[in-house]
Amino acid sequence: MPFHKLADGPITMTIGAVRSAEGKFGPQMVFTSNDGTDVFISEMSGAKGLARLNLTEESVVGKTLHFEQIKKDGKTFTNINLSSAGAVAPATATASTAAPAPRVAGMTQSEAVALYSWALDTANGTLGKLCELQGMPVDAAALQSAAATLFIAVKGR
Repeated sequence: MPFHKLADGPITMTIGAVRSAEGKFGPQMVFTSNDGTDVFISEMSGAKGLARLNLTEESVVGKTLHFEQIKKDGKTFTNINLSSAGAVAPATATASTAAPAPRVAGMTQSEAVALYSWALDTANGTLGKLCELQGMPVDAAALQSAAATLFIAVKGR
């Protein structure tokens, strides 16, 4: 079966099954898409993510989820969010190069999360990389501020 590493980028997929497995780094939850693609995440991250969404391993089957890794303060976190139905084709990695299309009348939570995720990735890829090249320190507050500026600018279009 094919598998997708979250370190290679986010993925949105419709869940066909969830199972437990023992991985290199301990107990894992394996989310399998309807087309057979597997995503492995730590059991603790998977359980917390599902609990936050009020889902169980059984009730998540058939739902479309967006998985991504975020780096913050030198640590890597796994985020799991419900995806808007039909927003992205199942089991395709999302491209963070183009801003999500803004909505005039407001946004759903999933749309806001996708837009802020894009803004944070873009801020890190521009401000973060530029500061790194110049040998200047960059902290979470600077990235958050840059991401908020991008979020507001795109949301207001």
